[in-house]
Amino acid sequence: MKCYVRLSAKQKVDIIDAYSNQLTPAVALAAKYGLTRQGIYKILRRAEVDTSKRRMLVSCSTCGAEILRTKARIRRQLNHFCSVECYHTFLEAGNGFPYIDSRAGQKRARSIVVLHFKLQAGHIVHHENRNCLDNRLENLRVFANQGDHLRHHRGFDAIPVWDGRYL
Repeated sequence: MKCYVRLSAKQKVDIIDAYSNQLTPAVALAAKYGLTRQGIYKILRRAEVDTSKRRMLVSCSTCGAEILRTKARIRRQLNHFCSVECYHTFLEAGNGFPYIDSRAGQKRARSIVVLHFKLQAGHIVHHENRNCLDNRLENLRVFANQGDHLRHHRGFDAIPVWDGRYL
């Protein structure tokens, strides 16, 4: 017995917009709307949306030159660069990731946590706001191992062995 999902006109427009403008993958749209990937592609083809794997034009974040990138790469990266020189110019201008050298922040966090909790070799110090330079105690958590740390990042219940909020 087959179960067909009937979409409203607004939902179809939302699918087309999400695929075309927000670059949402067809797999994610299929899961959201309870359709198959082929069903999503059928809606897109009827609306004459280009579903090919062709590259799209984006502009370089430094010089503005037009470059070709795949949709997956556009989704994955915030900034795009036409050359290594443009990338380094972007970083030197201070526009890069705010905590590029995160090792220094992580080492500093461990030294701060040691003052309040006895760290062991396998313990992982986690920054709640993901900024490795923000070493306020209320931003720091300690997980027993890397597995618990990853479970926390993936949204599962992982209880830290130490929490800086409760000092």
